[in-house]
Amino acid sequence: MDRKVNKFIILFSLLFLFQMSSLIWTTAKAASTDNVIDDLDFLTLEELSQIQSEIDQAVLEHNLDIVIVITDNMEGKSSMDFADDYYDYNEYGVGSDASGLLMLINMYDSEIWISTSGEAIVVFSDDRIENILDIVVPYLSDENYYQASMVFISQVKNFAAVGPPEPLTPDDKYNDWEDPYYPGDSTASSSYWQRVLNIMGTPVVYIVGIIAALIGVVIASSGNKGKVTINNRTYEEGGSFQLIDKRDDFINQTVTRTPIPKNNSSSGGRSGSSVHRGSSGRSHGGGGRKF
Repeated sequence: MDRKVNKFIILFSLLFLFQMSSLIWTTAKAASTDNVIDDLDFLTLEELSQIQSEIDQAVLEHNLDIVIVITDNMEGKSSMDFADDYYDYNEYGVGSDASGLLMLINMYDSEIWISTSGEAIVVFSDDRIENILDIVVPYLSDENYYQASMVFISQVKNFAAVGPPEPLTPDDKYNDWEDPYYPGDSTASSSYWQRVLNIMGTPVVYIVGIIAALIGVVIASSGNKGKVTINNRTYEEGGSFQLIDKRDDFINQTVTRTPIPKNNSSSGGRSGSSVHRGSSGRSHGGGGRKF
């Protein structure tokens, strides 16, 4: 009995330490995570906070990461390459495919570029990206960077709520997108989940988790005390079942024909997304223009 109690106490302690260490680690990491990078101080602290709040809400609702970068330092790269690399190497994204979008406001070239990754490539087709640019660019031309950011987030939420454009087939989902390589795959979605845990990681959540784990342990341990004695012979009288005869009778024949649809997928069109690979090896969609 004492040995069982000791095992129970050890298990409880391990669960508690795991939950608390997870809370401390994710809270500390989330404090340094920022989805709005304004290198030129175009946005006030209040505007930065409001944009980040909108992003956090959108990420939780639609399971897509959203990043906004305002800078004039392209590091010698094109807007497309800079946006893709910034997203990949700063480990943004949700899930194993690092789903999300990054809007780059390139002040050096007066250019905007929207980079998509993972499931966002499917949802945000070329046409939808063009629609977003049509709405965002006028605000950038007026140097209203706050409103441009808020409108961008609003459009992302709208299209994410609608889902992938129609028609969508397995053949044109990623336009023959191969399985991409993800740098640092084990931590690719860490930034998102750190924010989620920071928002949802109240003490009540962890207390409930611990209680649920303990209940499971108690049920599992008590469930081993009994032994099942009922089997397929329990309610059958000995020798009561005998197979006397068997035969096969041909009744009819049914043939079903299903036409094979033609493959009309393309790299563009209403549901298509142009896809390329970044320097990390990950696939991206996207589009941009001058402002």
